[in-house]
Amino acid sequence: MKQILVGSRAFFSGIEGFKSKDTNFLVLVDNPAGFRWRREQSLRGICMFHYKQETPAQMVQRTIDNGDPLLAGKFLVPEVAQAIGATVDDILPLEPLIARLDDRHRYEAVIFNAYKRNGTFTLTAQQLQDAYASYCSARKAEEPQRERITESAANG
Repeated sequence: MKQILVGSRAFFSGIEGFKSKDTNFLVLVDNPAGFRWRREQSLRGICMFHYKQETPAQMVQRTIDNGDPLLAGKFLVPEVAQAIGATVDDILPLEPLIARLDDRHRYEAVIFNAYKRNGTFTLTAQQLQDAYASYCSARKAEEPQRERITESAANG
């Protein structure tokens, strides 16, 4: 079983200053045992997502039916698209989920829209920079809040 790197590390590893609190992998399974179409396990910062290998249309439809926008991002990783044989047209039905992403994952919408414009699972240097800026912006907005919580806890 091949593990495919997904999540922010799939896009931003190698960019100076990039830090992620976890590492996410997707494993495609032909004949799942113990789950029907997806299973998620997390342990010490490693998140494993096991998905039943199906046609791109079936996998996208299951994701839409589930309704969780965070599941859509896995389809944006070029290696995932290649492994399941998906084209950009195959993932376009995910757009309503992508539109519902929280601020921390808004970078995925930037990537989705770039793929839609490009017609391929590739990003220009500027598109990657824009996605990374979105990623950083959401996380920087959280920093003062964390500091306040820590300060409150220290004074409490």
